[in-house]
Amino acid sequence: MEATPIGRTAATRYFAAFGLSLLFNPSTPAFAFNPDLHSAYALTAAQAYQRCPGVKLPEQLAEALAKGTEAEDSSPLTILQRITNWHFYNRNKKLEPFWFAHRSLDVIFSKRIEQLNELLVKPVADPVEVYEQAGRVLHYIQDMSVPGHVVPAYHAKLPGNHADPFDEFESIEALPVFGLSDAQCQALRDEAGKADATPQRFLDAAATATLQAIEQIDSAGQPVVDGAWKAYWLYPARDTDEARIGWGQYATCEFAKGNVNAECKREEELVALFEQQSRQVQKNSVLMLFYLQKKLDEAGQTNASAMANQ
Repeated sequence: MEATPIGRTAATRYFAAFGLSLLFNPSTPAFAFNPDLHSAYALTAAQAYQRCPGVKLPEQLAEALAKGTEAEDSSPLTILQRITNWHFYNRNKKLEPFWFAHRSLDVIFSKRIEQLNELLVKPVADPVEVYEQAGRVLHYIQDMSVPGHVVPAYHAKLPGNHADPFDEFESIEALPVFGLSDAQCQALRDEAGKADATPQRFLDAAATATLQAIEQIDSAGQPVVDGAWKAYWLYPARDTDEARIGWGQYATCEFAKGNVNAECKREEELVALFEQQSRQVQKNSVLMLFYLQKKLDEAGQTNASAMANQ
């Protein structure tokens, strides 16, 4: 599966086809994981979080978090924002705006963090609103576990264009069981409690971990010349114009079950990577919950504290 070039012709086709696609599917083009998986990951992470020592999270707030993660891809109230803000990691800071569209998540992610921070400084903010907004922030951190969004390899769920097969590789029913030991809970609590902990740091760390998982960078952050996953994702793109503006591309192997080409990986290897990335999504979701609780405590959020102690 080859990447779709995103020069003037492809971008024009993108905007022309977008209106038609919304008639059938209001979800964002170029999103990572289908919306149901975003919310499923958030809910399973909330369940694991609740089992951590000293933690209590009402079901209403867990559902609000999950709703926020899903809404960022599917809410009709944010269609214009989704058209003009794509969910790609700005690797090497090369993904510059095209016309009125931001090709990276930088602008919209900063906006979502700003909106969350505005709620966090209100002592009597609605806890449901706080957790839903935190879910919107979390959505982008979750996206960073999808290789195509981090490479980045352009794709859009539009007529005549391939979507990223990774985001729907497994059904919700097939997701691996997720849990945390007390030690793992404490490690995430400690990470969230650091003075320099921020959603932006969480997102960058998730993107880095994904690039290492698919062997595009090593532990020192240096490029890997011939990683084992190169048959699936390439960076930079072969097209020099696309490479210049920051795009990678899909390679000869598609991340799908039943691919038995000699140069492609066995199905169990694909499953193993998907499950590894799924666990990363859920750990990062728990990390966000610990971070959110820290910020609520610092702000003295009376409503949230009362709800948590019900």
